[in-house]
Amino acid sequence: MNPSSLQSPLIYPEPDGAPMAESDPARDYLIYGVEALKHHFQPRSDVYVSGNLWLSYEQGVPDAVVCPDVFVVFGVENRPRRSYRVWEENNRMPDWILEVTSR
Repeated sequence: MNPSSLQSPLIYPEPDGAPMAESDPARDYLIYGVEALKHHFQPRSDVYVSGNLWLSYEQGVPDAVVCPDVFVVFGVENRPRRSYRVWEENNRMPDWILEVTSR
């Protein structure tokens, strides 16, 4: 038997139901940031705007993940995702990121 056939499949982070912000104002800014940018880029099908979404940046390394509050990626399809995996998106990393703090 091939030892590699016994390995478990890699599991990358996806939504876990955990709270998305550390305070009410931080949550409000996060939601406003995502919605304002989605509205701004609405006419473009090649701009993806999201926030509080698991972003995996290295294939084969499930720990290589971040969860930006708000981010924009140019040059990828504007469609819903459960998570963003760079290698599945033509290796496109976010072009812009916003992190919201509570103070």
